[in-house]
Amino acid sequence: MTSLKTNVLINYLNDLFPKYLEAEWDKAGFQIEEVYNLKSQDEINGIVICLDVTLDVVNYAIENKTNLIISRHPFIFKEVQEELNNSYKKRLYDLLVKNEIQVFSIHTNYDNSSNQDLINLLETQFNIKNESIVGESNRYFEIELIREMQVKEIIDKLIFIFGSSNPLVTQNIDMDATFSKFLIATGAAGGLIEELNLRDIFYVTGEVKWHEWLYANQNNVSLLALGHYMENYFIEDIQNKILKTFNDLKVLTFDIKNQFMKY
Repeated sequence: MTSLKTNVLINYLNDLFPKYLEAEWDKAGFQIEEVYNLKSQDEINGIVICLDVTLDVVNYAIENKTNLIISRHPFIFKEVQEELNNSYKKRLYDLLVKNEIQVFSIHTNYDNSSNQDLINLLETQFNIKNESIVGESNRYFEIELIREMQVKEIIDKLIFIFGSSNPLVTQNIDMDATFSKFLIATGAAGGLIEELNLRDIFYVTGEVKWHEWLYANQNNVSLLALGHYMENYFIEDIQNKILKTFNDLKVLTFDIKNQFMKY
């Protein structure tokens, strides 16, 4: 295993998932300011890729002597001091600083990029005629199928792809209805159906709020929520992309698992 100049890797990732694709409210990029200018950060000696930064992730990075964590969700969303009022966050932050480990997050700039692996995943189960990215700062993928499919068949395939154990659907969904296309936005993107005034469509996302379910039911939106954990495919995608270009680098992964279960 060899080391790599930090700026070389970050420039590579920024080319794939550029900053201009990041939502205005997002906090992607470097997360730990105290570590940023340290000499130890000039080169990367190992990476851990994860969905979110947890104590287990940080300890895994320390045990494996890696100095960079790449996460999908930013570790710092608010002002640093406000975040550090959370004792759990402060504990992790202090551990990262003490061990000179940086966190680099790729969030909405990943969601909004055609370079992410979502389409390849969908193509393992669907015969796709055409796909496109729709929207500006908040984007979704429009998937056009070669043939019409029943709602139940689409749902079953999506559950299989993303390994969802807690799928939710709208109250008035018609499982026998057929669609030749569906829209998909991973994460907590239920708000897009209202924001874009969507009607009479099949829409897939991770999390949906109560008022968004109401909107969907009142506007004939067949809505499927697969859970935020559906975004976990990010881990393998980023690992593969890094190793394809930097194959001598130590690139590890950590699966934090779904954060809730059925009672």
